[in-house]
Amino acid sequence: MRTVFSRAALLIALLAPSPWIFAEEPLLLAPLLEEAREKNPELRALRERVESLDARTRAIGRLDDPTLKIELEDLSTDRPLDISPDDAMLTRYTFSQMLPFPGKLRLRERIASKEALSARAELSSRTLDVSQMIKEAFFDYAFLDESVRINMGIKELLLDAAKTAEARYATGQVPQQDVLKLNVERSMVTNEIIALEAEKEVAAARLKSLLDRPQKSELASPGELPKERAAFDTNELIDTAVASSPDVKMAEAAAQAGELGADLAGKNYYPDFMVGIAPIQRDGRFDNYDLMFQMNIPIWRGKYDSQAKEAKAAATSARSRLANEKNRKGFEVKSAAIQVGASDRARELYETTLIPQVELSYESALRNYQAGKIDLITLLDTERELRRTRIEYLRTILGYNKRLAALERAVGADIRKGATSLESTGVADMTE
Repeated sequence: MRTVFSRAALLIALLAPSPWIFAEEPLLLAPLLEEAREKNPELRALRERVESLDARTRAIGRLDDPTLKIELEDLSTDRPLDISPDDAMLTRYTFSQMLPFPGKLRLRERIASKEALSARAELSSRTLDVSQMIKEAFFDYAFLDESVRINMGIKELLLDAAKTAEARYATGQVPQQDVLKLNVERSMVTNEIIALEAEKEVAAARLKSLLDRPQKSELASPGELPKERAAFDTNELIDTAVASSPDVKMAEAAAQAGELGADLAGKNYYPDFMVGIAPIQRDGRFDNYDLMFQMNIPIWRGKYDSQAKEAKAAATSARSRLANEKNRKGFEVKSAAIQVGASDRARELYETTLIPQVELSYESALRNYQAGKIDLITLLDTERELRRTRIEYLRTILGYNKRLAALERAVGADIRKGATSLESTGVADMTE
């Protein structure tokens, strides 16, 4: 009987996974994040979009192509198909170039660069989103894997209890019903394991989708659900997020583009120009040339007033959205930090109070059942409480990790490593 109790106590201690449990190389989070940043199809598409907008910016900063016009004058009606310069009395070759009013071209280029900057910030933002989804899927995968192992350990405890019941039944101390109930309880735990295995496959499928891996590919067993705690200062995280978050950078780029758009609208009151030169050929000789200068006359000021008003309103709106995004980001970080703190306190309650108490309760119930002091129902109730508490404890760790991932997404930094920049998520400096 002492051997049975010792084995049960040992199994309780071993329910928490250890590194030697994993026969194969465990699946780790950090390599998955790197793989997702490189291979996720949505991120690849956004990177291509950033490159296309960068190229567009360079093109917008260039002048339009010059034009060439050739005029043949005084062709003979007797020979209508002879239309070479030798058949004309006069041939004029006109080269012309459109020139925007000074400053317009540079403003258009800067507006395009802000749009490219916004696309780069969007890429960084979506990279953070994908990283959060990878983390959550990995945590679910690890949680379900550990839950399966916990239930497997509970099955072993129930097997020990069943052996005790069989021994007591053989001596007439308990009815056969005790043995049958314990076997039914083991079957119920087996059913729970089957359900958990199915959920684990779903979590694995989600990971493969995010990593652009074929669904038929194999996924290694996960490492342990991260148990370490992260230390952080909420106010510092808010400052970091408001200053460096890609969501704020997107709003910032839009506000800057709005300001430049307002400046460009003000340039519409000024004309654009066309200049040209036209060498003239007579009798095979170039003996003179024409010079040309052309400009539009912006006299319909009502149209330009409306354009300027529209651009100023758009700039004001973009500045307001930027202020709102900073406020929203500060709230998002504060809310996420509060949630992390609440999860940490709940986790500490399990570690310092609930888990030790329920383990002692089960040990005591098993010992008392072996001694014939309690009935099977009491033992089963204690076993179920042990199983429920251990799974709920794992669930609090899962919740802590997910809330910490949400906080990292809001801040744009890897808080677990004490990062205070966005480099770990691929977010570059977004200033021009």
